[in-house]
Amino acid sequence: MPVLVVSLKGLMHCTSCMTTIENALYAAGAKHFEYDLAAKVGKIVFENKDADEIILVDAIKKVGYDVDVMDLLED
Repeated sequence: MPVLVVSLKGLMHCTSCMTTIENALYAAGAKHFEYDLAAKVGKIVFENKDADEIILVDAIKKVGYDVDVMDLLED
């Protein structure tokens, strides 16, 4: 499965923020999301048939956070 590595910007500072983003990503087709608050880097695992990087980035933006795609890793 592909892994989208992202940097989130804005007021991402608590678990409530992470939960908001996580719920939006799962609704958009993500299979797994993890985020390192200290490094401000997240990893989004998804299947190509369920979502793509544009849909996932848009899902994050729709809940009010800026996001930069750092890398797209393929299995």
